[in-house]
Amino acid sequence: MPESSLSKTETEAVSELLNASLSGSAAVLSSLLSEQVFVTAPVLSVTHRDEVLASAAAPFYVVLGEYSGAANGMQILSLSKKDVDAAAGIAGLVDVEEEKQFQRVQKIIGTMFESVAKSMSALLEVEISHSLSGMDTVEQLEDFPLANFTKEQWFVEAKFELNIGGKQNVRFHLCISVALATQLAAILTEPFNDEEIEEIREMPMQSDKQPNETIQETPTVQNVQFSSFDNTETAQTEPNNLNMLLDIPLQVTVELGRTKRMVKDILEISQGSIIELDKLAGEPVDILINNKLIAVGEVVVIDENFGVRVTDVLSTAERISKLR
Repeated sequence: MPESSLSKTETEAVSELLNASLSGSAAVLSSLLSEQVFVTAPVLSVTHRDEVLASAAAPFYVVLGEYSGAANGMQILSLSKKDVDAAAGIAGLVDVEEEKQFQRVQKIIGTMFESVAKSMSALLEVEISHSLSGMDTVEQLEDFPLANFTKEQWFVEAKFELNIGGKQNVRFHLCISVALATQLAAILTEPFNDEEIEEIREMPMQSDKQPNETIQETPTVQNVQFSSFDNTETAQTEPNNLNMLLDIPLQVTVELGRTKRMVKDILEISQGSIIELDKLAGEPVDILINNKLIAVGEVVVIDENFGVRVTDVLSTAERISKLR
């Protein structure tokens, strides 16, 4: 492969790694900003050094960082100063001197990518650390010649957004060298190569469920009884094991079902109205991690709280084969 590109497997691996690691940093940022923070999935592309900051709207912050350990390489991060100023009120930076705001932003970014590096270390089972090399405010693009700071020619650019408190989005342009991306992909996909992953895609999912398996009920667990609207039989799926992420905070969502309605139908909703969903009564509910389907399960009652008993999960091999 030429140095200016990544293979499909490498692209998918880096995308999955960044998505999980950036999402893991959301919990740290939520605590730091005292607001709920969500991170959108990054969109990847390969770009030349001369184009790395071309899409940044001046004035903007540029932050240089360095990864070291099992993978070594440079990171370039840019974010709009306008977006940061708009989010200042949410983050408690209103009427703060510009110098103090700069220091606050620098601390937030430093903390964010320390968390990203820890998530990468946990995912890859190797030691990776991140350190800030410097940060500056760029008023004009020509004021920051990137060639003075790195000899790398090609970078993987990841565009994503931070949503703070559901009120403000801050756009990020994160770039890592293609050499660093290749190192990370190699660690993540080892010992899988393109042929092995293709074989995994074609493998049938194996079930390890025992026919008469008993479940210890501590505390008392009961199946939820829903009102029956019809007699449609439900589909059953077989469970699989999933050995995945450890010690990384991610958002878990259990989705009962979805539907679409016209505006006139929504306006007619009142107390006692029934909204029919796209799932059959008793059909397994979806379990999503950061909006990605990971497993399905059945709703139960644990003492006085709702819960979900997992009935089907993706295997590690299937998870790798579905990197997106």
